[in-house]
Amino acid sequence: MAGFTEKGFKLEASVAGTMAGMLPAAGPAGAAIATVIGGVAFIMEVLEWLENDTSVQDALRDMQKQIDGIIFVLNLLDQRMDELVNQVAIESNRQTNRDLLDYLDEIRTANLALQSPARDLEAAVRTANEAGITLDKFIRNDFDIWRWTDVVSKDVFNPQTGSTHAVTSLAPQQFKHLPTLPVYAMAVLTWLAAREKVVQLGAKERLDDDAGRIARHLAAVSVRPGFDKYADGELGAPESIAENIKWQIRAFAIAGSAHPVNRVCNWFFEVQNWMDGDLKRGDHFDLTMESDHVLCTVDPATLGAPSLELDAESASGIDMLQGLAETLEHVSSAGTLKKPFIGQFPTTEVYAPAVLYVIAQNADLHWYRNEEASRPGGSAEWKGPVKIGNGWGDFTSVFSGGGAAVYGIRPDGKLMWYGHDGFFEGTGKWRGEPREVGHGWQGFKSVFSGGEHVIYGIQPNGDLIWYRHDGASYGGDVTTWAPSVKVGNGWGDFVKVFSGGGGVIYAIRQDGVLERHVHTGYLQGTLEWEARDEIGTGWNGFQAVVAAGDGVIYAFTRDGKVLWYRYGKRKKPAAGTKWDWKHIREIAYLEPAPTRETAVTDAVWKKIRFTDIPVLPDTATDAADWKKRQFIELERNPLITELMTMTWEGPVEIKRGLPGFRSVFPLMNAPFRGPN
Repeated sequence: MAGFTEKGFKLEASVAGTMAGMLPAAGPAGAAIATVIGGVAFIMEVLEWLENDTSVQDALRDMQKQIDGIIFVLNLLDQRMDELVNQVAIESNRQTNRDLLDYLDEIRTANLALQSPARDLEAAVRTANEAGITLDKFIRNDFDIWRWTDVVSKDVFNPQTGSTHAVTSLAPQQFKHLPTLPVYAMAVLTWLAAREKVVQLGAKERLDDDAGRIARHLAAVSVRPGFDKYADGELGAPESIAENIKWQIRAFAIAGSAHPVNRVCNWFFEVQNWMDGDLKRGDHFDLTMESDHVLCTVDPATLGAPSLELDAESASGIDMLQGLAETLEHVSSAGTLKKPFIGQFPTTEVYAPAVLYVIAQNADLHWYRNEEASRPGGSAEWKGPVKIGNGWGDFTSVFSGGGAAVYGIRPDGKLMWYGHDGFFEGTGKWRGEPREVGHGWQGFKSVFSGGEHVIYGIQPNGDLIWYRHDGASYGGDVTTWAPSVKVGNGWGDFVKVFSGGGGVIYAIRQDGVLERHVHTGYLQGTLEWEARDEIGTGWNGFQAVVAAGDGVIYAFTRDGKVLWYRYGKRKKPAAGTKWDWKHIREIAYLEPAPTRETAVTDAVWKKIRFTDIPVLPDTATDAADWKKRQFIELERNPLITELMTMTWEGPVEIKRGLPGFRSVFPLMNAPFRGPN
């Protein structure tokens, strides 16, 4: 399907489009280039080889094959420049293409020099510095080697004849990923290989402008935190190679009709790649409207990135550039490609997983589990996605009440209970039919779960109302509720309010400030609160933010990334202690903590409940075993260190490529069940 440029002109001919069309017909060379651009696997494989002294030659030979293949395709491209029709475009692009071929000759020469087994220090230093100079050419003069001239057309109306006709014109200096990106990738890899040889010869200080070059190219392949190609202002203007590529790929949500049919608007995404003119449509979804007499409208900022957009970015090199960014960041900090050996040592801490439910744009319900969610530095280990349901798009709000209890609020205000018995393992095991357990819930500004079957509702006047569904473990009905209680006011101006359980409630203000509130009376609905605390800023730019247990917060960016944060205390575990999170719910500690000067008997016994740990319904241990586990830490180490002060960790990117969604919510804890 013919595409357009960012200014709405029809793209008649472009170098990027011509090369993209050539690759399938270019045999092995074309396939190799597509592999370099679209997948990070090749880059990571070469880098892994370069880290190992015994496989460096394999890496260099593989790079040589890629370089020769790119030269072959660029020569073919030079022969097909005449397809651009316009002579100015032909000459401009042919000169840029020949500059690229000159760069490739320099890269090829450096690669051949590196394949020499001789340990000649002077030759190694010279090759590394020359490879660095070649690499820097790719980021000079506002990325001029990435800019090409397109031939575009637009329809012009003739008032004398009353007709329109197409007028072609030139669009110079257009940023393109092809054909420059694969050449740049080879330049980076060749320079890294040449640099590493000098480092291993112990002459790192002889590398010209080494730190500056690393910093320049790390910035060139990275995406700034907060960059949003759809935003106005500084954060919406591309500055790096990666940002320029992302900026040129746009997704637009398009309604199938102007008005709903039976209150339903059918939507799809149109993804335009302004670099090569590619245009795709898909990722259909439905939205339920108030009536058939309104327009089909949606705020694009609430939709996130569709799969088509993420796939287009990946195919255009974003994943590959991310891999290079991670490597350059490591080289910047460690000084070498080699990674230190990290041994496996027994741990004294066990970190609970966090389960997330995601309602996709097509209303399917997906299950994810982030293993060891509160581990220092976050965890990139995930299970899922697993599709566990469909038809979840008709609710105005969906949340976990704790354990198997999942609630959905219908537009008419009915509160429906669903029992998801497969909540921990991600199976599609649901408990019978849904139950109507409440009505009148459409009047709240927002509703969120506090975990342990506690639910909060914020009324339009800002009052915070506490509820507890005592029938949540089996479904119950409209009568199985504790009396509601007003537990606060002034909650109506927040952009987002959510909880991680245990009485901790987070609130994001209009100015992006994140507040932390602790409702110590959350179990019984009493009015005890700790003092409010402002703990962060800049929290109003995400598609979604949710909290899990133990201070973990997940922020979802509009380009499909999941960022991990944690705000809380870290406890130094006792040596040799092993905690089984499936059973241990409580430990004892001493306050004040005993020191070498004070006796254990002078301290007061205290207990900590692990409210952040998911509890399987109706499970308990016998009293004798419970008491043994309850004091396990004191038995192993009587001198327990004090808890650390509250502190932030993150952000850490723990997942990418998550398609846009309607909503996301965490699995909350069921009520604590100990022995009677």
